[in-house]
Amino acid sequence: LKEDEDDQHLHEMHGVPYKEAVGSLMYAMVATRADLAFAVSMVSQFMSRPGPLHWVAVKRVMRYLKGTLDLKLCLGGKDISLKGYCDADWGGDLDTRRSTTGYVFFFGVGAISWNSKRQPTVALSTTEAEYMATTQAAKEAIWLRQLLADIGCMQEKTTTIMSDNQGSIALAKNPKHHSRTKHIDVQHHFIREKVDMEVIELKYCPTQYMVADVLTKALAKDRHEMLREEMGIVSFDTSQSGSVGDVGD
Repeated sequence: LKEDEDDQHLHEMHGVPYKEAVGSLMYAMVATRADLAFAVSMVSQFMSRPGPLHWVAVKRVMRYLKGTLDLKLCLGGKDISLKGYCDADWGGDLDTRRSTTGYVFFFGVGAISWNSKRQPTVALSTTEAEYMATTQAAKEAIWLRQLLADIGCMQEKTTTIMSDNQGSIALAKNPKHHSRTKHIDVQHHFIREKVDMEVIELKYCPTQYMVADVLTKALAKDRHEMLREEMGIVSFDTSQSGSVGDVGD
């Protein structure tokens, strides 16, 4: 019966430009629309064998994009220090039970780098998932610091990464206290070294102010729109009026 359903789905999807549509959404997401990152990450997981429901999801993202064509990524501001937010949705993928990492970095007003991606392994706790997310964010922060230094904007101060999980912050700062995390892969302890070197500083951010939350899961409309604006993705009229303040203040 399962094979018959698969054959029917393949027949229904014959000639449907699924890959082309997802590629177009991915182009918009990578360029300026960070608010599409989680949705694009989800639909791109079914590129090889998409079904009718996946095509419905793609069309829904297309409708959202069409309805928000007046939005643009607003950059600028006086604060030229690099700052990031990272988050994880523990076990959010119901098929694999893997968590989703999301991070976003700001340079002044507006996001300059963002990512939404499933973690490579299954996390056994929220702390582990968040710890793995901070490591990925830290690697991106190091690359951005080097890039900014190459263009003459040296980051003299420690780069702050905001996390909404106290356990992951404690694990990065005091690993000896957490004997139950010995199973975590060595690669994810990269963050400890950077914290010790004072290149990265982890700070707690309450969940309601966690901008990267929009990169890890589907949210209610009001919260999605609020976090979208926090990332600097605003309408032309709003950005022209100067009502967008410094993100994260």
